[in-house]
Amino acid sequence: MTRQAVRAQFESTTKTTEPTLTQLIAKGKEMADGREKDERGRPKIHRYHCKTPAATCGSISCVGVNSQNLQVVDERIVDTELLIHSQIAVSSCILDIWLLRLNAWLMAWSSTTGSSTIYPDKEQEDRWFCLPDDRVVVLMGWLAQVLAYHPFAVLIAVTVFSATCVIVPLSVLKLPNFKDPQLGFEARGTEIGERLISFENLIGSIGTYLTAKPVIPPVNKKDKKTKKADAADTSSSKDPNSINSLIPRNTINNITVVNSETDNSEEDDEDFDWGKLKEVISEPDHHDHIHLSDDQFYCTKLSYDYARLVFTSTDGSDLFNLQAISDMCELEHTLTSLAGYDSICEQIKQDWCCRQWSLPNYIAMLNNKSSCREITELDVNRTKNLFVICHHYFLDLNHVPDFTNKEIPPECMKHDTVHNMIHYILDYEYVNQSSPLKNLMVFLPIARGSSSLNYYYLMSEQELVRGKIKVAAIDFGLKFTLFDEYLIKDTQLMFYGAICVLVVMWSYTESFFITFMTVLAIGYSLGVSYFIYRLVFGFKFFPFMNMLASVIAIGIGGDSCMIVHKLWKCARENESSIKKVVESVHGHSVLCMIASSLTTCIAFYSSFVSKITTIRCFSVFAGTTVVANFFILILWAPASLVISEKLPSIRLIPASIMAAVTSTSQSVRNTLFTLVMRFRYVWLLLFSSMALISIPVIFYYPRFRLSDSTDLQLFASSHLFEQYDMVFKDRFHFERILKMESWLENQRRMPLRFVWGVVPEDNGDYMDPFRRGKLVLDNSFDLASKDSQTWLLSFCINLKMQPFFQPTFGPFVANCFIEPFVAWMEQKCMDPIDHLTREPCCESAIFPYERNVFSLCLAKAAISLYNTPSNIIMPTVAGPKFLNKSKAKVPKVKAFIVEYEANVTQTTSYKIMDDFYNEVEAWARKEFDKAPAGMRNGWFISDLGIYDLQKTLVKDTITSLFIAMFASFLVVVLTTFNITLSLLAMVTITSTILVTVAVLVLMGWKLNILEAVSVCLAIGLAVDFSMHYTINYHLYFTRYAPDNCDRKSAVFYTLSIMTGPVSVAALTTLVSGAFMLPSHILAYTQIGTFLVVVMVVSWTYATFFLPSLLCALGPLNLEARSINVITNRDHGSFANMTFSWFTCRKSSMTTYNTILASIRM
Repeated sequence: MTRQAVRAQFESTTKTTEPTLTQLIAKGKEMADGREKDERGRPKIHRYHCKTPAATCGSISCVGVNSQNLQVVDERIVDTELLIHSQIAVSSCILDIWLLRLNAWLMAWSSTTGSSTIYPDKEQEDRWFCLPDDRVVVLMGWLAQVLAYHPFAVLIAVTVFSATCVIVPLSVLKLPNFKDPQLGFEARGTEIGERLISFENLIGSIGTYLTAKPVIPPVNKKDKKTKKADAADTSSSKDPNSINSLIPRNTINNITVVNSETDNSEEDDEDFDWGKLKEVISEPDHHDHIHLSDDQFYCTKLSYDYARLVFTSTDGSDLFNLQAISDMCELEHTLTSLAGYDSICEQIKQDWCCRQWSLPNYIAMLNNKSSCREITELDVNRTKNLFVICHHYFLDLNHVPDFTNKEIPPECMKHDTVHNMIHYILDYEYVNQSSPLKNLMVFLPIARGSSSLNYYYLMSEQELVRGKIKVAAIDFGLKFTLFDEYLIKDTQLMFYGAICVLVVMWSYTESFFITFMTVLAIGYSLGVSYFIYRLVFGFKFFPFMNMLASVIAIGIGGDSCMIVHKLWKCARENESSIKKVVESVHGHSVLCMIASSLTTCIAFYSSFVSKITTIRCFSVFAGTTVVANFFILILWAPASLVISEKLPSIRLIPASIMAAVTSTSQSVRNTLFTLVMRFRYVWLLLFSSMALISIPVIFYYPRFRLSDSTDLQLFASSHLFEQYDMVFKDRFHFERILKMESWLENQRRMPLRFVWGVVPEDNGDYMDPFRRGKLVLDNSFDLASKDSQTWLLSFCINLKMQPFFQPTFGPFVANCFIEPFVAWMEQKCMDPIDHLTREPCCESAIFPYERNVFSLCLAKAAISLYNTPSNIIMPTVAGPKFLNKSKAKVPKVKAFIVEYEANVTQTTSYKIMDDFYNEVEAWARKEFDKAPAGMRNGWFISDLGIYDLQKTLVKDTITSLFIAMFASFLVVVLTTFNITLSLLAMVTITSTILVTVAVLVLMGWKLNILEAVSVCLAIGLAVDFSMHYTINYHLYFTRYAPDNCDRKSAVFYTLSIMTGPVSVAALTTLVSGAFMLPSHILAYTQIGTFLVVVMVVSWTYATFFLPSLLCALGPLNLEARSINVITNRDHGSFANMTFSWFTCRKSSMTTYNTILASIRM
């Protein structure tokens, strides 16, 4: 029959005897409008009772419904106050009647579409629909009926919705890109973070919106002549009044920019001896283009752009001996003989690769040997002696490649060999003669980059050891490329973990269908979460850490399904009606899943308070995954279980073995209860001691330290790429120079930057590291006033007197522009050469200058400064910044920067950087408070990105931890409505978190991005198991315990009901984490380690410590108030459901009495 025919038949059977649904709606409207009154003028309402007497609904409308008719039983007068109390209004009445109509249609439809074929053993019975006080009860009762009678419709609806959520974002959006996994590893919205972003925007606006070299437009011929005079001033280095004359000649900048190109000066040196040059450099220079030089050895110059490896000895012995050199030569030959090497190496002709730069090859070249295999002991000694004689010449910044110096012996300059060995090949400790040669660098003629990926794979398969020489580290410029490869490759570990979880669940549920549907639901939850994250919330940035949510989803989804299956199994043993089974299981499982899912998602969402972009993104995606998993499973799991009842059972384990396993599990359960009961005080003492010991481990020694790494670690510490960055990178001079560090000292001074004219505001998107916001200028900034000029000069003088100031030796003209500007204004008013006037920018002006004089002359001085050689100043950093492309006669200053160096070296030590920042910030605030109005909004900033990240990690991790703990406590309280029980649960949860973090600390974990997420994640996972035990302990007393029951019986029953599913859930999560341990990616390995640790700790504390606490201090005589929130126990069949899983209690209590008799209390 069609649905139209069903509807026609249904209404034809009802309209002749009883009011139709349309008439019910009309009566509801009349009642709401007050049109139908009784004799006393009070509203009249029809009350309909169900045919089943037990289904009374108290004082509100209830309609008995079957597939044939609607029967009015009686009609009563309802008081107005009662009507209001029952919350019946126009909308609610209409809503209730429409729910009734929908329910009747569904039942009529099921009676004609074969519902009886689903349950052939079930007689067709009258359905009912009740409209109790709580609309949640109405919805839950209706939902239970839909799940019982229309499971296929539910599965199809969820599948269509989830598939749509997966397909739409994949179709309209680009897939996430993880080429730069460091994106988002920064603090946004903090005081320091806003200053860093504002300073970044300020520097980025130079050349577009702002400029360091203003343009003064000429107005007339006189102005043009003046401009020519100004140009002459700025270009002439001989004019004593030029600003360049303020720069001492022959001075060395303490910050050196090293270029690979030769410094070709156009000035001739009259004392330069060209004959000596030819005598010193007996061989032609190597140029950048590839050719074979006269020495017939190297093709081109050595550069840090080539792929490199670090050789070291296996026993720590000296490498500068013949045996070690020979082993290195053979190992190099092995590496250059691998397949595919010829296709990526630099060549001068086909199939002829250039030689690698290494100590053996340099020794061979210096001793005129064609190959390193021909090296003798004498050759090694000669090279070592040459190095001893020459090395000190190249430890001076003045001696750089291609510079000729009369003091350097010719043999030291030959082919730049000694220079290259010092700066590229040899360990800096050996160069400084402080230790034997322990590490060597080898450069391959291969460009760093993705082209060498296949070669790296081939190399990694080889045994990179020859004799006592091994490859200890590699840098092919492949770190991020390899990360992308492994990110995809290691997803197979998740797949293997999912298969293993599937096997465990299949063994437990004895149903492949249920297991498959569970895995499918987990996948749906991730798809829905991605849809909400990208399209609903509109987040464009998807960090790679979000991928870890898939591991979490496997554990949480498996946990929920195990609980639902256990409840279904117990309820099905004692109930013949599928409808009642669904009602009971659905009601209890929703309560458990709400509690566990709510605490877990709150633990994730609490991390949103963090200022770190990656953590915020992960918290949203992971929390949304948990929420999506909950809503999908409350529909998906019961519907799957209903369908599985009539499907053939595909057993993974034979029935005989399964029977033995079941018997064994019963024995294990009984043994577990015996252990808990007999040794409960031992468990209390043991686990309490572990929790207390964890406190000093976390906070005192070795304590949860902040990460001291400046680079993002992508792989395990043993990986050769990470070994290069973490261990060997700073052991060679060229790497230090690339980091702008001192040549001899591994240190970098912290800059002192003070900015005016810019509002420190980050108006970008904190959830997207690409959206940095726009520059916001401070309209109150006024540098031209006399008070501002005087105060700024005083500020710079006072700054140099502070204990944190580092005196700089050299011509840093732009550091505090006001000082050289005042000196520049002392120039003569008449140019002695061109006889052009410089007024008003000359000695006739008196400091502080008039506003118009200051503005005009500051622009002219900036133009002069801009023409200063770039190796002396960097004009885009310090000094005044003018409005670009302005039509004003005088360029307007929009921002001003003062920059010096501090005597504090950059470090990852939080304490040192915290003291530095607080000291400078306190002094700057004090100075700014005394500034005139136009300079009062200045601010201090330095290279504080790592410090701000560390500070934010500490602060936000603690904040989110307390939020998650407090929210979890509220959930427990609202679930149990018992403070004592909630406190016992929170003691268990807190102990679990402390022990988990302590174990991770002892394993060497340091507080970083992933670790901060893991701490909050521990709350959600720790709450899960404890919550299940607590809820069942509470339900035992509130519903089904006899009056004389005690704590021991409640604990035994709780263990008998929940130990199985909780243990399987813990096992599935543990297995999913264990399969991530072999991953190449550090984040996957760490999350796998974390899951294993937190599952072991959480399960042991929930299974041993919490029951022991309940045995000793558990509350008695609990009331069922918490259940009323969900079930409304006095009204309706759904409200009166008996939680039939507790009918397992008979056999359990028999076992309990037997065990108690065997235990000597």
